[in-house]
Order: sequence, then structure tokens, then C-alpha cells
Amino acid sequence: MTRPRFNVRLILGLLLALALALGAGAWALQRFARAKPKPLRYETVDRGTVEIKVVETGTIESLKKVEIKSKVAGRVEKVYVEEGSAVKAGQILADIDPTEINSQVEQIRAQLQGTQARYDQALRGVIYQKAQTAAAIRQAEEALRAAESRLHVAEVQNRVQPALTASDLAQSQAGLKAAEDNLSLVRGVTHPQALVQARSACEDARAQQETARRKVARERQLLSLGYTAREQFEAAQAELSAATARWQQAKSRLDGIAEQNRLEAQNAASRIAEMQAAHSRAKANESMVSVRSEEVTSAQAAVEQARSQLAGAVSGKQQDRMREDDVAAAKAAVSQLEQQLREVEVRQRDTRLVASMDGVVSRRYIEQGELITSGVSTFSSGTPVVQIADLSRMLVRMTVNEVDVHKVRVGMPVEITIDGARGVTFHGRVSQVAPAAIGATNPGGDPQQQQQNSGGGNRGVVRFAVQVRVVRPDPRLKPGMTAKCQIIIARKSGVLRVPVGCVEGKDTRAKVEVLKQELKTGKSVETYASREVEVGLRGDGHAEIVSGLKEGEHVKPAAFAGPARKGLNMGP
Repeated sequence: MTRPRFNVRLILGLLLALALALGAGAWALQRFARAKPKPLRYETVDRGTVEIKVVETGTIESLKKVEIKSKVAGRVEKVYVEEGSAVKAGQILADIDPTEINSQVEQIRAQLQGTQARYDQALRGVIYQKAQTAAAIRQAEEALRAAESRLHVAEVQNRVQPALTASDLAQSQAGLKAAEDNLSLVRGVTHPQALVQARSACEDARAQQETARRKVARERQLLSLGYTAREQFEAAQAELSAATARWQQAKSRLDGIAEQNRLEAQNAASRIAEMQAAHSRAKANESMVSVRSEEVTSAQAAVEQARSQLAGAVSGKQQDRMREDDVAAAKAAVSQLEQQLREVEVRQRDTRLVASMDGVVSRRYIEQGELITSGVSTFSSGTPVVQIADLSRMLVRMTVNEVDVHKVRVGMPVEITIDGARGVTFHGRVSQVAPAAIGATNPGGDPQQQQQNSGGGNRGVVRFAVQVRVVRPDPRLKPGMTAKCQIIIARKSGVLRVPVGCVEGKDTRAKVEVLKQELKTGKSVETYASREVEVGLRGDGHAEIVSGLKEGEHVKPAAFAGPARKGLNMGP
């Protein structure tokens, strides 16, 4: 049998490799025994700002912007501004060709002049007609009063004439006594009564004259203030003239009666002396009875004629009313044309478009020579000419999801940043928070518009519109820019703080793990010890420590602190 043969070199190599492996293991074991323990991770207690904020992105807009449209349709004759031009309220922006409207203005003005002339003519006619009617009535009334007075005298004379004649014949011997009785009758009964009536009529006429004079003064004052028409003032003057004539007539009659009383009394006294010859005259005066009767008949006819003339004069008032109707119709025509002229003149002024507020022309929609439609007289909304934005007051429109919107209140400070000005923070305040979610008040609205308003995000997320007013507008903030807004819900500066993940517990009293050094087997070893602390404001990244920790102490970080960040230390 053949013995197996061994390779000496192979065996020696294996033994050498085993020896080297054992030596390396012993060296590594010895080094591990001498190595220090790995230091613990910790967070350092420091002072800084603790804040709660809601971060959203929105769009910058001007607080106030208007689109200028023309009230009249036509061809754009001239445009005076460009996009970016600064304008003031009342500044001319553009002109619409006014040729057609100017022609309408001239035509209506010519019609108004003719109508005004007809109105003036009708007004003069009614004044003349009223004066004529009033004069005719006054004359007729005076004639009637005179005729009635003559009739009264004739009737009295007709009644007393037979008695006088009989008395003269039968009582010639007592004529003297009858004459004395007649004188007493004249002085005590007939004449005083007529005098009292005439005086009363004169006082009434005088009172009417004073009333008419006060009315004229009042109408003159109202006319000077523009509160009454001139025809009312002239009518008051006519009434004053009529009242004055009546007073003068009553006074004349009063004077006549007084004079008549004096003369009759004188005649009665004379008759006393003449009674001695009364008997012979009475015989001759028997024929006067028939004469007096004829005088009564003649006076009655005169009264009827005067009444007829007065009725004819009064009927002239109907002609006055017809003339007044002509004046009213002419005045209405003038008013109608004046209104038409005012409307066309307004349209004429509207051919010049002016800025309604101070601002900057943010958009220009039309060019010179284009035709535009009216913004008030068409079924469409009209053609916009330019858009003016007030860049002195800016805001940011954005949406906040339903999770955070309950935190947001009007007046909260906001920090605004834009990509066009990196490193610059603009400040604002929340000016409006929508009471309803986007689309909630208009479920039938445009879904695409609602998605745009909600930021274009997931339609399943309920969002609310929020507006932020920029405190100090800056030229770098332009409408249409995207702005990142950080709404400061709560903020405390210079307070003791630790990362919010280091705090265990949700109440005011919580716990943290504080790093401390201990001696074990003669070596310093790092360990954590639990400590109760009082927590104030819990922010997005840090929590305020009211008591329980000191600045510079180290606490155990959260179980997963994420990537290395500022403040997270790995020990010495």
C-alpha cells in the first residue's frame, strides 16, 4: 500500500495565516477594550424666537383697480397714455370721435331756441289777456254798483214822492213841523246807516289792499330767491291793483255819501223855510209821482245791463285759462328739449375719457382708430379702454387649507417674500378671511376657476380665501407676482427654548431628558436624566421653556431628529 504524500509548503502557509489571524484578533480586541464610548447626541438649550406660523403662496394684486370704459360708442380718435403711465384722477385718457354727437347738440339747441321764443310769446300773451280781463271786470263791477245806486235812489224817491205830495196837500198847515221831522229822520236814521255801511265797505277794501300788498312783497322775495314763478308774482301784482281800485272806489263812495248827507241835511233845513210855500208847490208836483216811477224803471234796466256786462267780463277768465294752457304746453316743450340737450351734452362730455382715480395704467386694451361699444347702452358690458391700478395699496390673495384657517385672524402680521427680491422681507397684515370655503357659496360656479382660486392643488382639499394688505408697498412688488406669505400666528422673542421634539407631553407641565455626566468604574459616563419643566408657547420648531432648564444645558433630542441641523450636537 502507498502512503499519502503531504505538501509541506501548503501546511506551513496555513499555519502562518492562522497565526496572523489570531494576532489581528487579539490586537483588535485589545484596541476595542481601550476605546472610549461613543458620545450621546443632544440639543442645547438657548434663547431665541418661538413662533407659530402658516405658510402659503399667493398672488400680488393692487387693492383697487378699475377698468375705464366709454359710455358712448364710436371710433377712438386719440389715446394719450401707455401701459405703465402714472395718471391722476381727472386726467384725460382718450377721446372718442364727437362729430355725430356735436351735430345732435347743435340741432337740439336750435330747436330749443325756437321753442323758447314760442314760450316767451305765450307768456306775454297770457299776461296781456289777464290784464285785459281784470280791467274789464273792474269796469263792469263799477258800472253795476253805480246802476244799483241809481236804482236805489229812484226807488226811494218813488216811494216817498206820493207821500210828500199828499202831505203837502193835506198838511200844508203842518209843513213846518213835517220839515223838522224830516230833518231829524235824515240826521238820525237814514244818513248815519248809509254812512256806516260805506265806511265798513271802505275798511274792508283797505284790508284787502293791505293783504294784497303783503302778498306782493312775499312773492317778490320768493321770486328773488328762485322759489316761485314770475307769473305768480305778476298775478299778485294784479290782485294788488284790483284791491287798490276797490278801496279807492269805496273811499269815493264814502266821501260821496258824507257829502250827500251834508247836502241833504242842508236841504232839509232849507225846506223848513220853504214849507210856507209847500202847499202851492205840492199841487204842482202831483205829476212827479209818474216821473219817479219812470225813473225806477229806467234804473232797473240800467242795472240789468250792467250785470250782463259784468257776466261777459267774468267769462273772459276762460280765455285766461286757455292762454295759461298755451303757456304750460310751451313750457313743457321747452323742458323736454332742455332735458334732451342735457342728455346729449352729457354724452358729448363722455366722448372724453378721464381717469377716475390716481394710479398707474396697468393695461391698455385698444389702439387709436378702433371702434368700441358703449358700456351702458349695449347688452354686452362694453369695450374696456384701459385699466388703472392703485399701486400705492397692494395686497396678496391666497388660499389657506381648512386645517390652518381657524388659526388665522384679521390683523395678524405677515412676512412676505418674492423670488424677484431674494433676501428681502416685506411686511403685511391679514385684512380679510373668507367666512366660507371656495366654491361653497357658488357650487354651480366654474370648476376651472375654483381650482385656480384654490391654488391649483388637490380638489379634495378644502381651502379658504385670505387677503393680506402690504404695510409699505414697494416698487419691487408688482401685480401678478407670486409671493410666499408666512402668517405669524404667535411669536415670542428672546425666550428660553428647546426643539419641540425634545419635550415629552402636551400639557403645560412636561418632561425632558437632560444630559449629565456620571462616574462609573472610575470613568466619566454621559447619561440622560428626566426632569419636569414648565412649557409656554409651542411653536412650529421650538417650545418655550418657562422654568426647569437653564441656558446652555443639553437635552435629549427627539427619537428621530432627521438630517443634521443647526443646534444638534454629537458631543465633544
